[in-house]
Amino acid sequence: MWQRHLRTVLIFGVVLALIGAAFWKPISVAWSLHTARELLRERESDLAVVELLSAHEVDPDHPEVNFLLARGFRRLGRFTKVVEHLDLAEGFGWPAELIRLEQLMGAAQAGQLAASAPELYKFLSRGGDYGDEGPEVCEALVNGYFLSYQFGLAQPVLDEWQTAYPDDSQCYMFRGLYFENRSIPSKAVAEYRKAVELAGERTDVRLRLAHVLKKTNQYDEAIEQFEICRAEDTTHPEVMTGLGQCYHLQGQIDQARRMFESVLDLDPDYFDAQLALGQLEETAGRADTALRWLRPACRRRPSDTEARYSLALSLQAVGRKRRDAAGWPPPASADKSGLSVAKALGWAARRTRAELTLTEASHHFRFVADAQQAMQRVQVWTDIIRSEPRNAELRFKIGSYLMKYDNPEHGLGWMLSVLDIDPNHPPTHRMLEEYYRGKGKNERAELHAKMASEGGQAEQDSQRGPTADGSVPQPKDQNDD
Repeated sequence: MWQRHLRTVLIFGVVLALIGAAFWKPISVAWSLHTARELLRERESDLAVVELLSAHEVDPDHPEVNFLLARGFRRLGRFTKVVEHLDLAEGFGWPAELIRLEQLMGAAQAGQLAASAPELYKFLSRGGDYGDEGPEVCEALVNGYFLSYQFGLAQPVLDEWQTAYPDDSQCYMFRGLYFENRSIPSKAVAEYRKAVELAGERTDVRLRLAHVLKKTNQYDEAIEQFEICRAEDTTHPEVMTGLGQCYHLQGQIDQARRMFESVLDLDPDYFDAQLALGQLEETAGRADTALRWLRPACRRRPSDTEARYSLALSLQAVGRKRRDAAGWPPPASADKSGLSVAKALGWAARRTRAELTLTEASHHFRFVADAQQAMQRVQVWTDIIRSEPRNAELRFKIGSYLMKYDNPEHGLGWMLSVLDIDPNHPPTHRMLEEYYRGKGKNERAELHAKMASEGGQAEQDSQRGPTADGSVPQPKDQNDD
């Protein structure tokens, strides 16, 4: 009797195992897709990509898995992966219209708006409910306009986005960024508050609100927002640095110092904490200690004028202290033999060290002065760009100045906007080659080096004019010997 029951149980178990094996794969992929869609809606793109990569291992031929992976990688700025997974999604039968739309959004997000923006506006002009695609299109366009510093063109898209999707926290996040860039912090605070109200679980949104509250001297509320973020991640370097800056601005020096030191214990190369601790020590009259943090900060970001100025002040204080300690004239020896050669050499070495420190300070002060003049020119040129948005040469000047004297990431946006107008602009490609080599992105650097070479050759050919037979010399094909 028991043998018959055992046989029945075994048969039932085998049947269940076969059914599970048959349906596990589609059920597993379907669950991953459901989870990934929710994560993408919540703007948790990195987590969505992790979930989708897991599904891709189970079913690498699934068209929607590859399509959503392309979307996630696009949001993260990994465009090589976008192309790879869009090709797979198309090959496995995902609708061509959606593939094309994702390609256009990728181009817009990268600042290539001349070709992509008209098509994306056509999509938005259809009216009605766009589903998940509408906010994606709006975000890609706004990203592109922000990247290329065309804030005036971003505003109507932001208004359309808010009207069509009033409950989308990402819209208010970008509206806050817009008002920050337009130097209207009070409006930025209002937009970020709305974003936090809609998506209180998003640390990135709450962090932006905290930073703008700090900028507008609302330190108590900024600390409150930073602390909420800190409760979610106790080692978040940006959160801890922001807290330390608030304490410093409130005059709580020791508490601020402890916070910055905690960040640097976790990440010794974290620029914002290096700069903040260096500035704290410099203002506290501890210039020697400040140099310990300001020197590596300036090596990390040599174009940062705030770091350069703080380093210059500290070097100046240290140099003057060393010069005063060396004295003039050199101290005479207490014995009757006068000043010995060894003592004279020692005094000369101390004096030289002091002068070298002061010279280094002067070098950094000069850079800051040059940067201030450069940024004044950039402001004038930016005003001109509003009436001449297709002026590629002026955009290149702005980009090159920003890369040298401000934030290279800001300059990058202007450089990409040049290529949107003139894809073969040789100076821009040369600048981008240098930028990407510095970032260790050699593949991109080589691409721009090739484009610079081809553009320069075409420019020389056009300057030489027609050949004897009346034809215009053509650039040499890259496959020719």
